[in-house]
Amino acid sequence: MVLFFTGSYTQDGSPASNPTGKGIGCFQLNTETGEVKFLRYSEQRSPSYMVVSNDKEYLYTVEEMYENLNPEVYAYKIGEKGELTFLNKQKIAGDYACHLAIIHDRLVVASYVSGNALSYPILEDGSLAPFSQEIKHEGTGPNTERQEAAHAHMVYPFGEDQMYVVDLTLDMAKAYQLDTESKQWTATPNLDIRVDSGSGSRHMVMDQREEFAFVLSELTGEVFVADLRGGEPKIIQKVSFIPESHNGAVGGAAIRIHPNGEFLYASNRGSETIAIFRIEKDSQELSLVGFQSTEGKTPRDFNIDSSGRWLIAANQDSNTLVVFEINPQDGTLKMKSKVEAETVVNICWL
Repeated sequence: MVLFFTGSYTQDGSPASNPTGKGIGCFQLNTETGEVKFLRYSEQRSPSYMVVSNDKEYLYTVEEMYENLNPEVYAYKIGEKGELTFLNKQKIAGDYACHLAIIHDRLVVASYVSGNALSYPILEDGSLAPFSQEIKHEGTGPNTERQEAAHAHMVYPFGEDQMYVVDLTLDMAKAYQLDTESKQWTATPNLDIRVDSGSGSRHMVMDQREEFAFVLSELTGEVFVADLRGGEPKIIQKVSFIPESHNGAVGGAAIRIHPNGEFLYASNRGSETIAIFRIEKDSQELSLVGFQSTEGKTPRDFNIDSSGRWLIAANQDSNTLVVFEINPQDGTLKMKSKVEAETVVNICWL
């Protein structure tokens, strides 16, 4: 058995047509059968993304809403059975906080609409101090509807006290270094990963050695493979994760690497699919294995358990969690179970 948490959209104003979520969900996965059991909800407004500390003792999550609704970032202590005990919360000075990550003793929150990232010190008891630094992105892109202003979409830790902030408008994963004395972030532009203009970089993953990065574009539905070994990142491949038969909307969402490093997965809202790629061992380039329906609508997120056997898709607009078993030979997916989870948008393993 393994526990996982889910985020959800709970109220109007969130990026969902009919938000009916109940807060932070706690579920149990039977790692033998793939069956999921609901345990409890912890009430919170639109907790769209969350992260668990490396020691599995603390959970942090954001409220994704406009700043005039006073969104906050929350810190919880995790109990033995996944129970959450509220520690404290801090103000989010931004609109639509959508992602967060722990880097050293900082929690960094990215806000999509306002295009900024906030750095919060994590205190010894796991609680959060008020944010100590704001990183503000500026710029526009060629897609005048979606790239009218900077949109910070993800915080991705790497190296020693470093992070990428992936921005949809700048078509870039911008690199930053934390000064361990001043505790301030400084841009390191020589490490920036730039993708095609107008592609709309959203999320990214890196291989275990952090020699290659895989950047997902939301607007054009491509994965860009970047070789980081030569100092300045170099794009060596781009490949579509949209089925050729799909003529509708493109809404690239989540990207994950299998724990064995051999397969990469990317979801698209619109075709309601997860693309499956094999990662070539030497070049790290991608070859398409196939596509899997998420058996639901709007797969905003999915995640793979640490054993590499199970993948769970969060179907936002069909209110379902769908469990797939991963074939270890070719990475393909086979549906095993489905459970209701209202307006579910994130999956975070404990």
